[in-house]
Amino acid sequence: MNTIEEIFIAIGGTGAFAKAISVKHSTASEIRRRKSIPVKYWPALIASADLMAVSIDNDLLVRVHVEQDVAA
Repeated sequence: MNTIEEIFIAIGGTGAFAKAISVKHSTASEIRRRKSIPVKYWPALIASADLMAVSIDNDLLVRVHVEQDVAA
């Protein structure tokens, strides 16, 4: 995974992402639109991804955010 969009896809879309981090669908949609996952949601995202056998960790999240900033 190299982008926030790929993370959303790996988790199963916006609805699944919202459920994974315990937010409303609209909040997850806004996160997806902004292409930035607030750090406060990282622990829940990593835990949910682990349960789904999706490889997401802190290093990946840092990398995709840094690459996102460089590309902008």
